[in-house]
Amino acid sequence: MSNKHAIVFGANGLVGNEIVKNLVEDERYEKVTLLNRRNVEIEHEKITFEFMDFRDIHKSWDMIKCDDLFYCIGTTMNQARKKNEFFKIEHDYCINIAKIANHNKVKQFFYISSKGANSKSIFFYNKTKGQIEEDLIKIGFPALHIFRPSVLLGKRSEFRFFESLAKGFLRTFNFLMLGFLKEIKAMPATLLAKMMIATASENKKGTHIYTNRMIHEYFKKR
Repeated sequence: MSNKHAIVFGANGLVGNEIVKNLVEDERYEKVTLLNRRNVEIEHEKITFEFMDFRDIHKSWDMIKCDDLFYCIGTTMNQARKKNEFFKIEHDYCINIAKIANHNKVKQFFYISSKGANSKSIFFYNKTKGQIEEDLIKIGFPALHIFRPSVLLGKRSEFRFFESLAKGFLRTFNFLMLGFLKEIKAMPATLLAKMMIATASENKKGTHIYTNRMIHEYFKKR
């Protein structure tokens, strides 16, 4: 399918920014809409920017119409400060947008989850990601793609202390992460973005979950 329209949420983020770069270079997409709560410093003839108030998402109901929707919004406990605020940003924003997108006949929904996502986890972050996955599946998209990367490598606009420690360790020992250890191997944001775009071109129906190892091995099988 050519002349596609994509929407990206979280274009200022590490992976979202890479997805936009790939989309504007992909001839299958003629329009890329960035829905954001603050200005995005990316300019291209394909790109349209729309401001969105996530606290009152239903005012933007008619904006959420496209072929492929890439949801890349995420936060940290350090940014959110409280668990209920973290849950609202991570879970509620995502599910509200997904419900509107499904109602508006969005064909493919792409969500960045996390390694270890499990609604029964004792860890709040992993539990929240697991709940999001389960609630997205319940919505019933024609095509839902969930990606579970490990620690993401790339330059963020904001500093994340514990993530930076993990990055330092994994950058040093990434070359040793073979076989089953690929499940914890650090994930370059550029690789994840490229796989998400490549997956979109396959137009597969149903729900698909991609582990960290699957993402690393995706292009080797092609």
